[in-house]
Amino acid sequence: MNILIADDEEAVRLSIRYLADLNALGIKNIYEASDGKEALDIIRSNPIDIVLTDISMPVSDGIELMRILHNEFPAIKIIVISGYQNFDYARESLRNGAMDYLLKPINPDQLNALLKKTVSELNPEKEKLTEYEDENFRLLKDYIEEHHQENITLDMLAEHFGFNPSYLSRRFKQKFGISIIDWLSEVRIRHAANLLVNTDLRIYDIAKHVGYEDEKYFSRVFSREIHMSPKEYRKNKVKK
Repeated sequence: MNILIADDEEAVRLSIRYLADLNALGIKNIYEASDGKEALDIIRSNPIDIVLTDISMPVSDGIELMRILHNEFPAIKIIVISGYQNFDYARESLRNGAMDYLLKPINPDQLNALLKKTVSELNPEKEKLTEYEDENFRLLKDYIEEHHQENITLDMLAEHFGFNPSYLSRRFKQKFGISIIDWLSEVRIRHAANLLVNTDLRIYDIAKHVGYEDEKYFSRVFSREIHMSPKEYRKNKVKK
């Protein structure tokens, strides 16, 4: 299990490392970021399970980070640790998927209790899927395969198949061993790889065709999955 601490103050990041009993909770890797943009870059390149974030940070703040995570990485658990005792901030945090809103200075007992609860939610006892769930999750997987080029979100899938979003995310991963977001990426990259080899479409057009509006983000995801850029992949495969 991996955790990311996002705060522009190094002293706060070190304090969290010191106060949180991360080893006892099974946290293997600890990443740090000094702003929301850096945090997002880390999350898009590494499997992060829990994010501890401040609200006020340069470049991109905690609210914006949470908004993006809520849409792109809904399975990530978010805990806000802020010096702002502001109801609007707390409400906005919870609205964007945060589990809780802790105030600085950090209370170690509160922090560890919340982390323990978070870890337990990430590792629930495996419940047997009902026949209805089993069939619908297979249909959902096929649906993503067929509609990968569309703007697919967890909330849209949950509404379409009649499940709670967080429940759907957890149970899908339990059944297939991969998150919905990672499966969508896997499908899109597989189709992109086929287009790179078998068509003369521009990389920009291929990115759009498989569901990515941002060519640079598509290239980052492709490189992460295939270990070479789209351009390198096309050159390498076409030669063969």
